[in-house]
Amino acid sequence: MHKMGKKPRALFLFHDGMFLRDDLICSGLFPSHLDGKPCPFADGGKIPQPQPIDEVKASMVPKLGRIGDLIPPCVVEQLGPLREWRRSEGACYPNDLRQLRLYKCRQMFLLVVPGVANGQNMKPEGLPD
Repeated sequence: MHKMGKKPRALFLFHDGMFLRDDLICSGLFPSHLDGKPCPFADGGKIPQPQPIDEVKASMVPKLGRIGDLIPPCVVEQLGPLREWRRSEGACYPNDLRQLRLYKCRQMFLLVVPGVANGQNMKPEGLPD
């Protein structure tokens, strides 16, 4: 279930500015409200592969994003670029993550998906063709 060394599908953001890999969070290995159990929406202890938003989903849940935007299927909201998140509070994030889209998942964690930048529909890094 837990496979360190491979590129993460997502990085989860915590209040202190720390990021943790999806294989730690989705698997339940990192202490959280999941109580050591894997997330019921996880794919083998990792976040599910991002999928494009279709017309139906975009019209039913507009806060997910636009048609064609790539999101993991467990995402409930797209919050915009990470660089804008808590900027008024002086939060600062690594440059290589700042342009990534910030999401909220069904478990109410905040996360970014490496390779999915705000305003772009890119194939996330490390995902199969």
